[in-house]
Amino acid sequence: MMSQKELEKLAYEYQVLQAQAQLLAQNLELLNLARAEVLTVKETLENLKKVEEERPEILVPIGAGSFLKGVIVDKNNAIVSVGSGYAVEKNIDDAIAFLEERIREYDEAIRKTQEALAELEKKVGEVAKKAQDLQRKQAMSFSVKK
Repeated sequence: MMSQKELEKLAYEYQVLQAQAQLLAQNLELLNLARAEVLTVKETLENLKKVEEERPEILVPIGAGSFLKGVIVDKNNAIVSVGSGYAVEKNIDDAIAFLEERIREYDEAIRKTQEALAELEKKVGEVAKKAQDLQRKQAMSFSVKK
């Protein structure tokens, strides 16, 4: 029966779109986490600029919620990751500007991912509606014979 084949095709298309949407949603979550991390670093550097002590004391995380006391020996420069496993030393203002640019890049990637996800969800809805319409037509074509 032709409409059964169509229904199977729509079910497959629906599953593919759902899988793509799930991947995009996961990607969106990762982008938001990465953005939040960069924002935290930027805020930390901004707060460091306000510290008057020349060698402020800090807590250094060593894992499992444990810390060591440490001292910042150079509060005017920071080493920031520039990607692909590379890091460079920048003065605090340049580091903050660099991080702000990274945040803008994340914002753009997040916006594009949200748009793509909304488009996919729209397609999922359209496929689901087609399948429902097809099922309704099939149900109506089965009439009781006397």
